[in-house]
Amino acid sequence: MKFIIVFLLGVLTMANHLKLSDSPYLLQHADNPVDWYPWGDEAFEKAKKENRLIFLSIGYSTCHWCHVMERESFENEEIADILNKYFVSIKVDREEHPDIDKKYQKIYQIMHNRAGGWPLTIIMTPKGDVFYSATYIPPHFSQLGPGLKEILASIVNDWQNNPQKIENIAENLKEYLKNSKSFEKVKISDDILEKVISEALKSFDMKYGGMKGAPKFPMESSLDLLIDVYELSGNAHVLDLLNITFEKMAKGGIFDQVEGGFYRYSTDAKWEVPHFEKMLYNNANLPYEYLRMYEITENPLYREAAFRSLDEMIKRYRDENFLFFSASNAESEGKEGAYFVYTYEEVKNAFKNLENAQELMEYFGIKKYGNFNSKNNPTLNGEKPENYKKALKILREIRSKREFPFIDTKKITAWNAMMVSALLKAGCLDEKYKTEGFKTLDELIEKMYINNTLYHSYNKNENAKTKALLEDYAYLVNALIDAYEQSFDENYLYFAKDLINDAKEKFYKNRWYMNSSKDIEADFSDSAYASSLSVLAVDYIRLATLTYDIGLFEKGKEIIDSGSYFIQKYPLYYPTITKAYFMQHYGTYVISMSEPECVNWEYPYIEIKKGENYELCSVEKCIIKTDKLNKIKDIIKKR
Repeated sequence: MKFIIVFLLGVLTMANHLKLSDSPYLLQHADNPVDWYPWGDEAFEKAKKENRLIFLSIGYSTCHWCHVMERESFENEEIADILNKYFVSIKVDREEHPDIDKKYQKIYQIMHNRAGGWPLTIIMTPKGDVFYSATYIPPHFSQLGPGLKEILASIVNDWQNNPQKIENIAENLKEYLKNSKSFEKVKISDDILEKVISEALKSFDMKYGGMKGAPKFPMESSLDLLIDVYELSGNAHVLDLLNITFEKMAKGGIFDQVEGGFYRYSTDAKWEVPHFEKMLYNNANLPYEYLRMYEITENPLYREAAFRSLDEMIKRYRDENFLFFSASNAESEGKEGAYFVYTYEEVKNAFKNLENAQELMEYFGIKKYGNFNSKNNPTLNGEKPENYKKALKILREIRSKREFPFIDTKKITAWNAMMVSALLKAGCLDEKYKTEGFKTLDELIEKMYINNTLYHSYNKNENAKTKALLEDYAYLVNALIDAYEQSFDENYLYFAKDLINDAKEKFYKNRWYMNSSKDIEADFSDSAYASSLSVLAVDYIRLATLTYDIGLFEKGKEIIDSGSYFIQKYPLYYPTITKAYFMQHYGTYVISMSEPECVNWEYPYIEIKKGENYELCSVEKCIIKTDKLNKIKDIIKKR
């Protein structure tokens, strides 16, 4: 009996401080031998009290390299012993705390002069000052250099024998970060549009699309800006690079050719071999851009890619309340891509009764030696052959016998709002998507806006919701404007205005912050998705134009002015704040009409509102009233 009690006590003490978390990512680490703490005062107070260094690890539940580092290092007893003895270890889910992630990603970028990623590894003094940063670190010394065990041992040795060395590094970095935060406002030149075109033509891969080199990320915000630039300029070279990019992605391995949906990024320059995570934000923002491209080109490939992506999200990534989950893992059965890829022989055997089996194998890019660890991640080659649908059904049946990767069922307000905008955009081509978009939006408001408080996310425990961040306000306001323009239900417009006013109270104090505690500044960098502050600037311009509110317009202009340094120097690499500037500079217009209509205006900055058919206005004045919509289109084209 005594043995059983001791054994049970041992089992009970195995779990660390993450066991009560609602985050799937933190729960994945709850049984690590590392004594992890969640982000919070308890961990930082312990570090100060015991004069321990802080080991911060940031990741997310569907991140491939996060899983690798966990298996290699955080389940390693030797490394866990070092961390438990000399450090306070903190785990952060970047989806739950994008503000914290962005803060430390920025520090990593400044320290290394390149973008970071996940897992992000940060080591700090007991006071919370950073002196070391890395991404994935192998457990032991390798050709890459020292492993985590050696790095930790070296840092511990310095902290015990020469703490001033570490304090000096931390202090110098702190001072550098302080001086690098502010950028003076500059005059924006008249040639920014031409500058974006020039940068794009130099930076884009005209063979495979996207930015030159590898790995390749979709960079939806840059694509969105370039679509604007094409509509503003009519530049044929810009349209060429857009078509190359969108076509290569839609036919490439970054798109799941069997079931639909985009993977997070491609490891190669041809968009052929992805990391197999599917993120909600990619599968909201990419369909939105594909639908914009369809409006311009009427290329059915673009419409199909958008619809198949949205269909996959609706089918597999949504709960019974119409809210969407955050992501799915790259791995299943312990192997990356295991669910998604095929051997040559299994496809050859499965296609044996199809009369054009070889043609179908070639169409789906199924080769003897494969393109991913001797297996095949399907890509599309040439035109659709006969029996395409039969072949697709067979490929799906093969997958149906496999284990689907883990899905993180966390619901995030900002990401669901992105999906609402995509569904409503698709609703212009197929009414069913509009219906789905409104279902999600209405449920999002009901679940995430309670007693005049907006929340950021939750997984299963609704009582564990985290408070909303600036990104949740920015993206929800954008979705509400879209909803108003698809329905003319003024409740959406009023709510958008209430939220944007609330955002100013919660996140502004001489400057904008990402969180309501106002300790992490908002910035203009578009990383995995558009900067919340830049989206907010767009929101202000849109709302101001819809409501003829000069005050709101001026608030948007203030944000744009504060980002003028980035617009002037790096417009393509700060695309969303550049978009906001173009909206202000070239003009955003509103057209009154009696019923919502989906019209291709061939100009990027048009809002619609309820009113008599038809009136064209800006925030400052009305330009023309007419019963002929084509007359308004002609005026817009000439401006």
